[in-house]
Amino acid sequence: MRRPAPRDRPVLGFLAFCLLVALSMELYFVLHFQDIDERHDLPARAFQIYGAGDRTYSGQGDTYLPFALETINVFLVQTLNCALAYAIVRPRAWRHPLQLAVGSYLSGSVVIYFWHAHAAGYPDMPEHRFWNYFLFYAPNLPWLVGSLWMAVASFRTLVRSVKEWETSR
Repeated sequence: MRRPAPRDRPVLGFLAFCLLVALSMELYFVLHFQDIDERHDLPARAFQIYGAGDRTYSGQGDTYLPFALETINVFLVQTLNCALAYAIVRPRAWRHPLQLAVGSYLSGSVVIYFWHAHAAGYPDMPEHRFWNYFLFYAPNLPWLVGSLWMAVASFRTLVRSVKEWETSR
């Protein structure tokens, strides 16, 4: 096993952050989405605070969309993230296609989540105030920015590889 290149360490750090959040907060939501509004522990309280921005995450309204999104993220995306980390640590040819796919999916899903709420007039935001918009957008920005950054980095690497291949022919 080789030591990851300096440019790969931020990707591995972002993947570790995603895995940590997925196996803690997001898994908690998946397990308790139907009774989260009745719970009083720390994770439930965090979701109740976030509920000022999107009440579905605090157990009110149609909780099945966030349940579906978080289930995909916890079980499918984190499996792909672990495969991606493996492909970075043990250099594999499929690393950048996978990184592009995962980064594109995650950033796209956040954009769709944001756009859906905006286009619908934020129906799951109890009060349309600055603080509630902040609570809605800010916690999601790491996934948008980090995933978009991963996708762009892999896209550039793949384009560079294709150009090198074309000039070597």
